[in-house]
Amino acid sequence: MLSLGIDGGSSSAKWTLIDQKGEIKSKGSSNPIDGHLYRVESQEKMVKFLSELKRELGTLKPDCITIGITGLGSVEKLEEYFLSAFPGSKLSIGTDVALAYRSEFKDGEGIYLYAGTGSIAVHITETGEEISIGGWGYLLGDEGAGYWIGREALRHLMTQIEELSSLDELSTAISQTIGGSDWPTIRQFVYSKDRSAIAGLTPIVANCASNGSKSAAAILDNAANHLAELALRMERRLKSVDMPIAFGGGISSPALGIGQAIKSKLGREIQINSHDHSLTAAKLGLN
Repeated sequence: MLSLGIDGGSSSAKWTLIDQKGEIKSKGSSNPIDGHLYRVESQEKMVKFLSELKRELGTLKPDCITIGITGLGSVEKLEEYFLSAFPGSKLSIGTDVALAYRSEFKDGEGIYLYAGTGSIAVHITETGEEISIGGWGYLLGDEGAGYWIGREALRHLMTQIEELSSLDELSTAISQTIGGSDWPTIRQFVYSKDRSAIAGLTPIVANCASNGSKSAAAILDNAANHLAELALRMERRLKSVDMPIAFGGGISSPALGIGQAIKSKLGREIQINSHDHSLTAAKLGLN
């Protein structure tokens, strides 16, 4: 029996194929995929991913496929794509954050706090119900995540331009990255790029903060405030306190220091997630 696990996140799609003994038979990564299959772009990405995956697996045919994917929409539509590529395979489909939760906890145990381009907190009950707080997308929420951090840095730059202030270290670094410090340049960058381009400014903010920039440090500290509050909102929803918390996603990188800031704000330890979620998915397929 061969079990294929897929972690379809917003930054990349990772997969692991294991046999019934749990030994890895094949492993790899590809460009990101998502569950927004009502969009032509998402459909094209899915077709390309499945084509590459089939080519990489060669003669290895998965008996079961467990998928955790960002932006999960129509399960039926996803089933169509995967069964077309791997007919006869048994499918199990859920969200990428639920998959990440199960990398850290058994059902009912804790809170998984995720921050990548967006942000969300997830708890899975003992009966398997998935409860989420946040995750509303960049127009309504996602505070503290990569897009939010990048946008706050751009807003800081715009404020200094409007006030005719001399640009500080953060504004200078951001303007150099996007190619200028005038409104037409900023407008073109913001409104012609994908959300990931704005989220991609986060390392610049972190670097400036490590160099002593107060404005950059304030943005990261505020991001930690929002993410800590996301976890507390989940505790209020569950009517529980001091639940175990695991923090994952690109924003959990130790280089940003946000995980440590969240620990300080909550006054307790949290786990920084570093598991391979595609392997978790593959192992779940054997259960």
